[in-house]
Amino acid sequence: MTSKPQYIALLNDIRLQENRAGVYLEAWAKTTANNDLKECLSFVAAREYSHGDIFERRVKELGVAPEEIEDPEFDEKVRIVTSDMSDAEKIVWLKESRLRQPAPTVRERYEAAMEDDSVDPLTRSLLRWFTDVENDSGQRMSKVYSQIENAG
Repeated sequence: MTSKPQYIALLNDIRLQENRAGVYLEAWAKTTANNDLKECLSFVAAREYSHGDIFERRVKELGVAPEEIEDPEFDEKVRIVTSDMSDAEKIVWLKESRLRQPAPTVRERYEAAMEDDSVDPLTRSLLRWFTDVENDSGQRMSKVYSQIENAG
């Protein structure tokens, strides 16, 4: 490509978010005693790592080097999910942390990009697939989270 597409920052943000989610979900899976949660977190963490790799590859395919951007909340997420807090408390904390995300969120940005004709067709297709997989992961996690919340 001759010029850097304006949506590269979004793809890079998705890459970083997914890789980081893989790290903290995997860390949580290693510390929980709840087998259903462990299985779900491990499954979703593997997906998140994969998504990070896919979006890194797409950024490179578009002729741009991925950029590292610090997430000031990342270390805190890892600390929380590996702490002695109950799984129910971790779920509440993570849900509250999502409410603190700046607007527009990465999800709002990629949902808009799927409909944006200035985004190349292959990237829009990737974003549609990614949205479907994220929705499936969210449903899986919500089911397990609900069981934990209702048991408490």
